[in-house]
Amino acid sequence: MNRSHSHLDPVSEALAERLADFPDYRVLRALPQPYASMPGAGAPPEGRCIALLDVETSSLDPQSGSIIEIAIMLLWVDDDGSLLGHFPIFSWQEDSGHPLDERITRLTGLRDCDLAGKAIDDEVVRRLLDRADLLCAHNARFDAAWISKRWPDLACKPWACSCVEVPWQELGFEGRSQPFLLQQHGWFSHAHRAPADVWALFWLLIQSRPDRHRDDDDSASTAERTYLQRLMTASDRQTFKLEAVGAPFSKRDVLRARGYSWDAHPLRKVWWREVLPEAVEPEQLWFARENLPQPRLTPMTARDRHR
Repeated sequence: MNRSHSHLDPVSEALAERLADFPDYRVLRALPQPYASMPGAGAPPEGRCIALLDVETSSLDPQSGSIIEIAIMLLWVDDDGSLLGHFPIFSWQEDSGHPLDERITRLTGLRDCDLAGKAIDDEVVRRLLDRADLLCAHNARFDAAWISKRWPDLACKPWACSCVEVPWQELGFEGRSQPFLLQQHGWFSHAHRAPADVWALFWLLIQSRPDRHRDDDDSASTAERTYLQRLMTASDRQTFKLEAVGAPFSKRDVLRARGYSWDAHPLRKVWWREVLPEAVEPEQLWFARENLPQPRLTPMTARDRHR
């Protein structure tokens, strides 16, 4: 039996392995229960500390809502992004002080009675997140906004986003949602809750795939890297944010087709795109060909990319 399947019933697993041999079937396995794995005596290893985290909230707007559940898992990687060890998951719930919207209950599975009288330990959360060199979530822009509001002293922490910084489409996947990606690797999680989502993200990130996924090209590289390694590489590089300031309304379809997104924030309202340094000059030439004002360039790093 595959070591990663050792938590499953041996008889059922034998049947699943037989079924998986047939091309008309796809077998999904439940994730194992969360566990810690630390080298040696259990002390944090030398290496870069990453905090995987997820929040459940009382609304979708940080200005009007509050965090009702948070889960954090610290892990350590070496210079290559290879996993060295990880702590267990720490999680807290908190009573928002008012009845939850039924839509939030449907989304999170949390009810008012689950949260009654509970509170997040702000100091422990702050120490865990401050200990990390990099914070990571599958939708970092969402989580970062809530973390910065609750713990303003962490507002300058660097973030990585496994949803947008891992090149899922280039690797052969048609979607980027965490449950979908997990299923594409043969796994599923039982619940949509902060601790379960953090564990599912960890399990997804330690999966691997060849650098190039092309079944029709025998010369393609077969070297495999984990998604965690890819995420570290993407997060560390500098990029540039190009903003089409002053672009006329008539150019919206051209910009959208080029890969630009609309930022609807009242203080911005601009089409924008993030590119690598080597793509800046070609974009500037494209703006000239389209008779657009030259784009505004802003250097981006992990400290400001997901704000």
